[in-house]
Amino acid sequence: MGWLEDFLSLASTGSFSRSADDRNISQPAFSRRIRALEQWLGADLIDRSRSPTTLTPAGHAFYQTALDVVRILHRERAEFRGLVKRDAHTITICATHTLAIHFAPGWLTSLRRTGGGGEINVKMVAADLDDCGQALREGGCDLVLAYHASTVPSVFGMARFAAATIGADVVIPVSAPDGRGHPLHAISAAGDEVVPLLAYASNSYLGRLVGSALESWGLSHRVRPSYESSLVEALKGMALAGQGVAWLPLSAMRPDFAAGRLVLCATDPDFTLNVDLRAYRRAERERPIVEDVWRLLNDLPAPHALSA
Repeated sequence: MGWLEDFLSLASTGSFSRSADDRNISQPAFSRRIRALEQWLGADLIDRSRSPTTLTPAGHAFYQTALDVVRILHRERAEFRGLVKRDAHTITICATHTLAIHFAPGWLTSLRRTGGGGEINVKMVAADLDDCGQALREGGCDLVLAYHASTVPSVFGMARFAAATIGADVVIPVSAPDGRGHPLHAISAAGDEVVPLLAYASNSYLGRLVGSALESWGLSHRVRPSYESSLVEALKGMALAGQGVAWLPLSAMRPDFAAGRLVLCATDPDFTLNVDLRAYRRAERERPIVEDVWRLLNDLPAPHALSA
């Protein structure tokens, strides 16, 4: 249904940027979703040669169908939700892959301990940030766990969502060591050598964060992307194999860092990035279990909140 709602929004605004704002996702992600719908249908729906954009003949033909399908699905969902009661003790959480693996287990343990042993069952869904945002907007989950940094715009419009800071992490440049414990690949502010970069996909949150930082540090011309993935674990594996420099969250590589399998590879401390870990929910009142979990996560003491 998300693709159809994207298409209907674009048909209304005639602007990819305005519709992306309306749908609370980045413009590149919105454009990919429209293109995915066109590929699925096997026809171009949007005439991109004009500004504002207009519908192609196929787009005009498909418009009413999309409108009818979305209306029917919304009506059926409302009726279905009225008939089927969701498990009163289960909460669905969408989290970016790294947080689902490395942060959520300890955080949930602290949450349950703070709740005094009350029943809290969790359905955890790992996804990229744009998909997490879509799931929260469309009722596919109750909470989202995600990174947040002031230098990268949030996909969560604060008028529609509430946010709470639940932890912190640091993203640092690392490399595998050589036989003497020195980084195989080192980067400094004064040097001119080009190093292989294990890069995040540009459309991922950490990709936007690190890419922006490299520009601001004047390092973008000093790195040569040699491998790309949206998954921290994939970049960590390549770094452990000695294939280049990666900016990795400390929480995702703490054992490897402590054991010296990965080492800091930048001499400038400014090449590190501090990030918050945030929980997001819809602003309107939710089921009691969601309200209870939200109260608990806001009541967690500071040592737990900074346990990443």
